[in-house]
Amino acid sequence: MKKIIGDFTTEILLSGDEAKSICKLGEGEECCAFLVSGARGFECIRMSYPQNSPIFKRLDEGTMNAKGRGEWEGCPWCADKEDGDG
Repeated sequence: MKKIIGDFTTEILLSGDEAKSICKLGEGEECCAFLVSGARGFECIRMSYPQNSPIFKRLDEGTMNAKGRGEWEGCPWCADKEDGDG
């Protein structure tokens, strides 16, 4: 996993194995909705505004197939949380 922290976005690039084990790729509704794939491979856009805005909206509306929001064990966004609060 590689994190690139910028002024307005945080990019997280993942290998195929990380996309499966961390983001639950291939697990239907359990899969994280913020996992995307493109020319650079798998990427998490949860903290990348404005790319994440339509996904948050669709999750709130219930129109996404993938319904995961991350924040589970191994997710880059819960790594700093203590005692499993996230």
